[in-house]
Amino acid sequence: MGDGHRRAPAAPYSIFQSRRIFSRPTPASASAPRAGPFALVKPLGCGQSGHTEEERSSRAEIMIPRCIVWPLFALVMGFALGGSIFWGAFGPNVTNENLDHPVARNIEAVRSTTKEDNDAALARYTLWLAILTGGGLVVVSAGQGFFLLRADKTARITAESAQAQTKNFEKLERPYVYVFYPEGLELESNREDPFYYVKYRVANYGKTPATIEAVFADVSVGKFPAEPREVRGWDSLLRIPIMTPNEKPRDQTVIIPETIAIGEYADADTPPVPEPHLTGDDEFYVRVIIKYRGPFSRRHETSACWRWESLRLMSVDDDRFTYMR
Repeated sequence: MGDGHRRAPAAPYSIFQSRRIFSRPTPASASAPRAGPFALVKPLGCGQSGHTEEERSSRAEIMIPRCIVWPLFALVMGFALGGSIFWGAFGPNVTNENLDHPVARNIEAVRSTTKEDNDAALARYTLWLAILTGGGLVVVSAGQGFFLLRADKTARITAESAQAQTKNFEKLERPYVYVFYPEGLELESNREDPFYYVKYRVANYGKTPATIEAVFADVSVGKFPAEPREVRGWDSLLRIPIMTPNEKPRDQTVIIPETIAIGEYADADTPPVPEPHLTGDDEFYVRVIIKYRGPFSRRHETSACWRWESLRLMSVDDDRFTYMR
């Protein structure tokens, strides 16, 4: 270049211009599509191009490329971490040879705690451990006992409720066999050996059918009714043992034993009617017991008892002889 055309030195490159570098379009780039009055150029890295030689040399003089910074940072941190680990593992220890060092003397003073102090500290630790452990166990046991009692109460209430529901179901959905309306004394005179008997009726007024399992009936004389005797297979309740709900009442009979004397009573206003001959405090009783079961229940029993009063049979109001179970 001649002396009269001396080139001005390049302006110093600023680090703040590394993000955005603006260039004006030149005639050489006139044919390229224009993106505006200014064009954004990406920052330079290692091995990148796109700027003039002058700009690249100015940048190299001021900034260290990124590809050198990160390896250098990793090298320094690795050296520091490795040195720390090495010093902790292989550094000098306190021995009898270096006890004169102030730090070593302090450590030895700490280690020279008496055995009594250690025992006292251990005793205090054991005491607090026992107190905390025992107290914790007491609290936990009390809590467990509370919840167990609560769970037991809940289970008992649930069981009682279920049992009550079962009983209510059995009370509703079960047969109810009634023994009622005694008539007598009747005389059977159409046979060679006439006899007296008592007629009564049986009906099922429950919601489910009843299956008759056993029938007991008897007539007795005494201060209390005697235990009735079991009726055998000739009885109609045993021949047709199933009684449906609201079935027509069945007529049943119980024969009066020959050992009981039967006479007649009559007056001006009453025609002759059969009447038992009683002496002393004796009473004339008729008792019937029917055992049965239902589709959902078992062991049902109905007992009816009547006593001769005023020329007719009256029900005995006594739970021992008149009941339904």
